[in-house]
Amino acid sequence: MASAVGFAQTQLSDSIMQLKQVQITAQRIQNFSSGTKIQNIDSALISQYSTNNLADLLENESPLFVKSYGMGSLATTSFRGGNANQTAVLWNGFNINSPMNGQLDFALIPNDFLEKVDIQYGGGSALWGSGAVGGTIHLNNESRFDEGWKVNIGGTFGSFDNYQQQLKVLFSQKKWVSSFKFFNHTAQNDFPFYNTLKSDTLKQIQRHAQLKQFGLLTENSFKINENQQINFCIWYQNTDRNIPPLMLQTLNNTNQKDETKRFTTQWQRNGKMTNYFIRTAYFDENLIYSDYSYSYVSPNRAKTFIAEAESKINLNKNNLLNLGTNNTFVKASSDGYSGGHQQNRTAIFVSYRFISSNKKLQSAISARQEMLLQKLMPFVYSFGAEYKFSKWFSAKCNAAKVYRIPTLNDLYWNPGGNSALQSEKGFSEDAGLLFHFNLPKQKINFSFEPTVFNKIINNWILWLPGESFWSPQNILEVWSRGMETRSELKFAMQKISFKLNLMTNYVLSTNEKASTENDASLHKQLIYTPMYSGHLKLSLQYKKVSISYLQNYTGYRYTSTDNTEFLTPFTLANIYTSYQFVIKNFNINFFAEANNIFNQQYQVLLNRAMPLVNYQAGFSIQFHQNNKQNSIK
Repeated sequence: MASAVGFAQTQLSDSIMQLKQVQITAQRIQNFSSGTKIQNIDSALISQYSTNNLADLLENESPLFVKSYGMGSLATTSFRGGNANQTAVLWNGFNINSPMNGQLDFALIPNDFLEKVDIQYGGGSALWGSGAVGGTIHLNNESRFDEGWKVNIGGTFGSFDNYQQQLKVLFSQKKWVSSFKFFNHTAQNDFPFYNTLKSDTLKQIQRHAQLKQFGLLTENSFKINENQQINFCIWYQNTDRNIPPLMLQTLNNTNQKDETKRFTTQWQRNGKMTNYFIRTAYFDENLIYSDYSYSYVSPNRAKTFIAEAESKINLNKNNLLNLGTNNTFVKASSDGYSGGHQQNRTAIFVSYRFISSNKKLQSAISARQEMLLQKLMPFVYSFGAEYKFSKWFSAKCNAAKVYRIPTLNDLYWNPGGNSALQSEKGFSEDAGLLFHFNLPKQKINFSFEPTVFNKIINNWILWLPGESFWSPQNILEVWSRGMETRSELKFAMQKISFKLNLMTNYVLSTNEKASTENDASLHKQLIYTPMYSGHLKLSLQYKKVSISYLQNYTGYRYTSTDNTEFLTPFTLANIYTSYQFVIKNFNINFFAEANNIFNQQYQVLLNRAMPLVNYQAGFSIQFHQNNKQNSIK
């Protein structure tokens, strides 16, 4: 789990504050995602994971399967039976997936830099472009005006020499908001594990897994007048980590350094009928992979320039229209390419939302056309609707055409790149119900949300071995279907409040196209796609003390395409407790946690060691002073 360091730990002091104006930057997800299942993770929950990375948050608080290579190592996601390339990740509206491999390493995203995470399930290519096939993860920050000063310092220490320090400073006036966030993280990650490939009783120490990481993020927003606003953000991060050996290896001398620079700007104007947005972004990603055993160094660098403009038009109180255009230019270089390569993509998109007069029906339709290298990409669209039958019961559905263009590595890697690759494309549908009961007299709140989904993707890109090297081909047709459920029960008894969350996940994702005459993968589950998984979380709060128990189940994961080899299921249990109190303008929080408390031996990926029981503890101290003119006397 994680610690509770963060601005969100202000439950007591916020009770005397007025609500402040919030700048919303991800307009499309709020206005044009009708019928789509969206899971919101707010700042209060993120703060419990603030000293961990985004992979830990998603692993414990969502039904997504996180493919982790170990503590501090690469972590990617599987969304409804898809692969990591089929998940779009947006930061304040900008896609931050690597243009070289089409993925984002979630182990490199610190939760302390985030204030809100929205998980949008299902196809979103019409709204967000290439890659939004299985789902979209939105990482957002909010600018709150007129809140005064906030200063937060925190520190953690844990098993395997895991140390982290954090600092946040927020200066918020009526027309200007500036924030500065900094973190520093070091870890040896020398955890003990049982090497079951050699013996069930052979205990080893993980070697060559050290991690050094630091980053800073500054966000600034300025009100030009009541109708106009500009903001700009700078995010710098540097990570140096050794790559540990596999269980079968005795030595590994590889290292990976990641340096990322992200700059974004936005201007918005709010009119009576029309709102305008102009956004720009520049991303510079530098990855250096080294193998000291062979004196091998591989530099990889990608620069991305994004310009986007859109307008939201209020036709009337029931009809909303959105028009926009996006241009993305990418330039990349690598010793794996024959020279540098670049891409320029231009897209136009449109969305329309309708709300009935009685506000029971809400629907949205979106379309997008993108051009790459003067060639039209697949035209994509989506339609969604939701209907509220009563206060406690509603239904929703969504259908979308989706696509993903090949990555630069797919096209140009030498040897093996295939410049003749076609885009992956297909259809995604899902439907769900929402039951929500609220009994205020009994202090009981219950919700239950089942969702079924279906997705067929053609031209699935797969790297295959050849006579001399591997090469990608449009070889598979993948059919994914299944069901997700999410339940929540909250109730209170005198001074004690309880909360129970349960998420279950059933995914059947199979190859429906034979690549050879006797293809053993036909109609078999895709590798590393668990058919069954689930999450249970029980939280209790009494006065200033809170305790949470979390248990995750991950089912069989096949490691061979014919499903004859697999990793056994595992269950992990974590406990987290915190004590929070307020002294004048200071909000002080202490926490402690224990992970894998039953000392489970497990592997997420084949031959990748994972830690046994481990611990972490820390503190945060937040100072908050309101602007005097807004204090309630």
